[in-house]
Amino acid sequence: MDCPSFLQGRLDQMLRCLQTPLDKLSIGNCQMLTHSDLTHLFQYPNLRQLKSLHLFRLSLADFSLEPLRALLEAVAPTLQDLRLDNCGIWGTQVESILPVLSRCQQLRDFTISMNNFSVATVEKLLRHTARLCNLELELYPVPRECYRIQGIINEERLAQIRAELKAILRELGQPRTIYLYGKCCHTCGNSNVYDVAFS
Repeated sequence: MDCPSFLQGRLDQMLRCLQTPLDKLSIGNCQMLTHSDLTHLFQYPNLRQLKSLHLFRLSLADFSLEPLRALLEAVAPTLQDLRLDNCGIWGTQVESILPVLSRCQQLRDFTISMNNFSVATVEKLLRHTARLCNLELELYPVPRECYRIQGIINEERLAQIRAELKAILRELGQPRTIYLYGKCCHTCGNSNVYDVAFS
C-alpha cells in the first residue's frame, strides 16, 4: 500500500481493523510515518505468519531496527520474500537484524538495495545469508566506496570491490550470484545492476 498522509500517527488504528493474519505486507512511499507507527506495525500480532514483507521508500534512517528485528524473528519460519529497498538504512542499523536474518531458512528473495552501505556491511550480509539454501535472488546496494563525490560510480573501484565480493563468495564455498544495484544517475535517470557470481 502507498501511505496517504492521513495514516500518519494512525497506523495502529488501521491495523486493529484487520481480523485475519496477513501473509503479505507491502508498504511504500511513507516518508511521513512516525517511529510510533513503525513500532506498532512491527509489533502487530497478525503479522506473525508473513511470507512476504516489502518496505520501500520509507524513512528509516533515524529509526531503531529493533522492532523490525523482533518481527523478523517471529516470522523467520515462514518468511520467503524480504525487500527493504530505498529505506535510508545505514550499515550500523543492519547489525541488529543480521543474526535473525540467518535464521530465515525459507527466504527465497532478499533485496536491500538503494540504502547507504559500505563494503564491510555488504560483506557481513553475504556471510549471514550464506547458509540460506533456498535463496534465489539477492540484491544489494553498490557500496558507497564506489561513488565519486558527484554520485557517479567509479568503475575502476567498483571492479575492485566486485572482485573482493567474488572472493568472499568463493571462500563461503557455495555457487551463488548476487546483484549490486547502483544509484539512479542524475544525468540520464538510469540505474545499473552489476552481478557478482561464483559457480
